[in-house]
Amino acid sequence: FCSISKNNLLKNTRIYNVDCLTIFENYLQSKLFIGLPVYNVENTIRKTLDSITSQTFKEFKWLISDNNSTDSTASICKEFTKIDSRIQYIKQQKNIGWLNNFLFLLDHANSKYFVWIAGDDYWNIEFLEKNIKILDSQPNLIGSFSKIGISGDYFHKFDFNKKDNFIQNFYKKIRRHYLSLDLYDISGETYEERIKLCLKSSRYGLYLFSVFHTDILKKSVNFDIHPWDWGLILIILKYGKINKINEILTYRSSGGTSNTNIFIHISDKKRKLKQILFPKSTFTKWFFKNIGKKIFFQNFGYFVKLSFSGPMIILLDLIKYLKFLNSKKLSSAKNG
Repeated sequence: FCSISKNNLLKNTRIYNVDCLTIFENYLQSKLFIGLPVYNVENTIRKTLDSITSQTFKEFKWLISDNNSTDSTASICKEFTKIDSRIQYIKQQKNIGWLNNFLFLLDHANSKYFVWIAGDDYWNIEFLEKNIKILDSQPNLIGSFSKIGISGDYFHKFDFNKKDNFIQNFYKKIRRHYLSLDLYDISGETYEERIKLCLKSSRYGLYLFSVFHTDILKKSVNFDIHPWDWGLILIILKYGKINKINEILTYRSSGGTSNTNIFIHISDKKRKLKQILFPKSTFTKWFFKNIGKKIFFQNFGYFVKLSFSGPMIILLDLIKYLKFLNSKKLSSAKNG
């Protein structure tokens, strides 16, 4: 078993075929640590691994933490460990949740720089080289990332069509907003300026996949906020700027668990009605208390919009459900 920053966080975690000492010895001299959390990604993981091994920047080690996958993810990862000595693969004894799996990887990093990559994303071969070159040359930066490209066809389901009616256009416009991969260069001189630039993006949690200074990233971890990735990014901005390379060097899947509909949440008996209608109310309170009243009111418009995100998502999923029922009805009538 490995000790971590918050001892009870990973009490059910076990390393298979590699111990903590081995991990620390192997990663001690590397300039970059890559953390790859995986779970049942057999259809995409090979492309992810290929993109890492093909990087023009070579001075890195990486650790794969398998969250107890039940498909062929493990065998694919082990295949790569045989051809690249920089890879360490471990499998958790039981599923420890996505957050614990992410933090498990960060806890084992002992390098100047750190980066996470998801098991259904992949990089351009120059992603690491270009980001690290910028971080090396500009010590005032805490992180660097690139424009993000879309992998898969999910996003294109919401392309506009001249035949769409008003409701269809409205539905697609809102969906595209919440699926947007547009992020901004967070180059503000003050913390207030950086927060404002960050909040301009509807999915600023994606800054999580920047290349960061490891020491700064570790001291920015907060266990008491949901969404956790939002809180982490807002905290880390206290320490400096995040650079954006204005070219697509990383590709992200646009589908996935974040696109589940509201009816799944309603069927979850553990979720209260308030959490369904106003899912970001807890985050809003946390921001007010921890980031500060001044910055909160400077970005009050953002939180007004955020408070309506729950009802808006319910409306969108209701429209989607009604469209499904209508198409099913038309299909039955046609077959009848």
